[in-house]
Amino acid sequence: MARECEVCFKKTTAGRQYTHRGLAKHVGGVGIKITGITRRTFRPNVQKIRVQMANGTVRRMKVCTSCIRAGKVKKPVRREIPEGLKVRMRAKEEAKTPAARKRRAAEAGKRRRERKAVAAKRAAAKA
Repeated sequence: MARECEVCFKKTTAGRQYTHRGLAKHVGGVGIKITGITRRTFRPNVQKIRVQMANGTVRRMKVCTSCIRAGKVKKPVRREIPEGLKVRMRAKEEAKTPAARKRRAAEAGKRRRERKAVAAKRAAAKA
């Protein structure tokens, strides 16, 4: 089923919503009357989280928040990012800065001018 906890198997259940009218007797009214009954569903708060299994593997599971809060599942420990990967990520972010974009545009312009100059020399040598 789509909305079902994989730990306690809590799932969507059907029920009714009662609409009341009137004043309670203990307050001085003639009593509360039911004026409407509507069918509705009670949905568990199911979250898709990463869970560390008993054998040490990590997988995604649909678990209700009551099981998460009760500690019935163990979340995996966040791993440290390797230093080489950190450096690459930082370089990638720095490449997006406006200064880096200007620098790349200037280098591209310089290369373009050099190519045009070489093409002009070749054209002059042929003529």
